[in-house]
Amino acid sequence: MKRGIAALVALVIGYSSPVHACSFHTYLPEMTVIDRLMMTENVVLARPAADDPFRFEAVEALEGTLEQADLPTLVDSSTRRRLAANPEDAVLFARDGGGYGPFMRLAYVDPVYRALLEEVMARKEDWIMGDDLARYQFFADRLESEDQAIRGLALRELDRAPYDIFRQLDMSPAAAPILQEIWQIDQIPFVPIRILLLGRSGDDAAREAVVKGLDRAKRGGAMYLGPFAVALIELDGRAGVEWLVTEYLSGQTDPDAAESAIEALAIHAGGGDDALRTYILQTLSGFVHAFPEHADAVARQFVFRYDYGMVEPLREVMTAGKIKSATDLIPVAAYVATSGEVTGAFGAVSE
Repeated sequence: MKRGIAALVALVIGYSSPVHACSFHTYLPEMTVIDRLMMTENVVLARPAADDPFRFEAVEALEGTLEQADLPTLVDSSTRRRLAANPEDAVLFARDGGGYGPFMRLAYVDPVYRALLEEVMARKEDWIMGDDLARYQFFADRLESEDQAIRGLALRELDRAPYDIFRQLDMSPAAAPILQEIWQIDQIPFVPIRILLLGRSGDDAAREAVVKGLDRAKRGGAMYLGPFAVALIELDGRAGVEWLVTEYLSGQTDPDAAESAIEALAIHAGGGDDALRTYILQTLSGFVHAFPEHADAVARQFVFRYDYGMVEPLREVMTAGKIKSATDLIPVAAYVATSGEVTGAFGAVSE
């Protein structure tokens, strides 16, 4: 029940999307091919129809049947030429909305992609039942595939992984290929997830790139401050926290930059390292007492993650009257209230 209330409070104070590994998007990451496959009961492979090369015809059902597989998409000239040259290839379609919606074109399938697709379909039921760690590990293992389409699919999958699962994945991605692609114009939507992958890399090139990114953010290019901050803590632990405290939480700080740093700290506070969590909570406790004008950001980031580790310091700041702005007070009061410490958003404190 408390989790449901917290979700409502998070929505009310401005956060409504789930916590992805890459929680720093200015957009909601698109559903992946795997998401679509897990939501349907009808999956087919198609090629141009024998009597009409401009029309797709289902030739094999990977799930469900070929009956009523009316494929609305026309065969474009590029795909038609590619399929003509490769008779073993096909195009993947899945019915939207389970077994009732229209078919959607999902991917071009060559033999390499087909092999991966068969493995995915064999694991689909387990993943539907909630084996998220296995799902994302499957794609983490393919991040450095020689096949570009599979690398892209793996990257998109990890882009949607909750960070608590992301940091459990058994991987040490090489920094060099990440840095080679990260700033390419067609790869810009995946800059945040690639930054987080640098945090999991651990080599010197990754650390150098993260530090340079944070230096740029400090000079005013703060767009990717959040993922760089998360990556720094992943690389350096407590030393990374101390750097963020020094640079962003120890004086007059731009509110947006401060909240990005707080978000990184909140993410790692829930990351499973008890010693690091204790240090982060102690750090933020001192921060909200010294700078209560940022207490609202702390409340937002922690309620968003259903984490009540900051209830006591925020309650103290609130009841001491240190928060002067009513706008800033609302998320703090809501956070404390959802923890059961306060009888109402502005009610009396109860023990």
